[in-house]
Amino acid sequence: MIRSQSNAPILLASLAVTSRERSVGTESSQGRTETPRERIERLVAEGRKARADLERALLFWRQRLQAGILLPTGEMVRITLDDLYHLLVDDRILRKPERIELILKTVFEVRQAREGRRRLLSAWQEGERHLFGFAILEPDSRVRTMHVIAERDLRKYAKEPVLWSRSELPSSGMDQEQTSSECS
Repeated sequence: MIRSQSNAPILLASLAVTSRERSVGTESSQGRTETPRERIERLVAEGRKARADLERALLFWRQRLQAGILLPTGEMVRITLDDLYHLLVDDRILRKPERIELILKTVFEVRQAREGRRRLLSAWQEGERHLFGFAILEPDSRVRTMHVIAERDLRKYAKEPVLWSRSELPSSGMDQEQTSSECS
C-alpha cells in the first residue's frame, strides 16, 4: 500500500498517469505529480490563468491544430490534446495560441536535440515586433514543448547539429532550402 506524507493511503488510480504525463508534469502542493492538464485546470481555478484564454486555446486547437501542421520541411507534426495543455503552461502561448501555428509554420532551422528529439527554431512578425521561438519534436513528430524566446537565446543552440536550414536570399526575397548534407 502506498501512503502519502500524512501517512494516509493513496488510491493507486490517482497515480495512474502515463510516463509521458509524468515526464512533463509538475509536483502539486499535495506532493504528487500533476499532469499538464491538471496543472492548467488548477491554475485557472486559482485565478492565475484566465478561463477565457484556455477556452480560446482549446477552440483554436480543434479548428487549426488537431489535424496537424505542415512544417516548411514538408513534415506533418501532431499536437495531441495532452501536448496542447503542456504548451499552454507558457503564458505567452496561452494568451496567444495562434503562436503555436506561427512557430511551426515559420521554422527556419531544425537542429538535433537530446534523446532523438529535434529543435525547431522559428522567427515571425507580430505587428512591429520580430519574435523568436522554438519547439521540440519527439521522434514520432509530436510537439513536446514550445516557447517564445529572446533572439539572443538562439545562441544557446548553436552547438546542436543542423539537420535542415531555410535561408532567405536578401536580394530576391525568395526562399532557399538546404539540408545539412548540402551545406557541407
